[in-house]
Amino acid sequence: MRRRDFLKAAVLMPAVATADVPAHLWQGYDFSPGPPVHERLNQGPFEIDQDEGWQTILFTSPSEKPQRNPGLGLVGYAWEENGPSLAARAGRETLEQHIEKMSGLPFVDVLYIRCDWRNVQTRPGRLDLNPVFHLAMDAAKRKGLRVAFRIQLSNYSFQPNEVALPEFLRDRVPMVKIGRIPKEGGEFREPRYNDPEFQRAFAELNDLSLRNSKEIL
Repeated sequence: MRRRDFLKAAVLMPAVATADVPAHLWQGYDFSPGPPVHERLNQGPFEIDQDEGWQTILFTSPSEKPQRNPGLGLVGYAWEENGPSLAARAGRETLEQHIEKMSGLPFVDVLYIRCDWRNVQTRPGRLDLNPVFHLAMDAAKRKGLRVAFRIQLSNYSFQPNEVALPEFLRDRVPMVKIGRIPKEGGEFREPRYNDPEFQRAFAELNDLSLRNSKEIL
């Protein structure tokens, strides 16, 4: 083909691309080459609705009731960075009432505890779990829920006055100022994570958690 003829064919191609291809049936279809298809993905001459090809491998069925999520599930916070519910912090409800209300929500699958190190250990050599752990575990067992938790080594919510470390470590682990706290004033403080005293205490926390996993879980 000469170059001039090739360029002319390329210019004329979009003009013939407007013709549509009629749908065919699977039954009795002649698999010989059909009419050319231009300017669209060649998905064959069959409409997608004929074999419900739009369906995915797995999909949920409609339901009027909440369905327990087999994956991560919808999380209800039993305890967050600042503690339990605002009402519990203000004394308008007890911690037990907060956990009972949270676990009673029909769409909650997981009770989540996001606490500080100081909420699980107050002295060397043993765990001292905040009551939220036992309350959440009890509610989860009664209501068929799961429990997840995270122990934070740092928490900016109470700074500069408070840190996540247990009281007994605060004189033993150096704290490092890492920057100004916006609006409130003061500076953020973090433990020196490579300090040998911190490393020993952190290793002990992990060891205690493993040895006392039945108490936690």
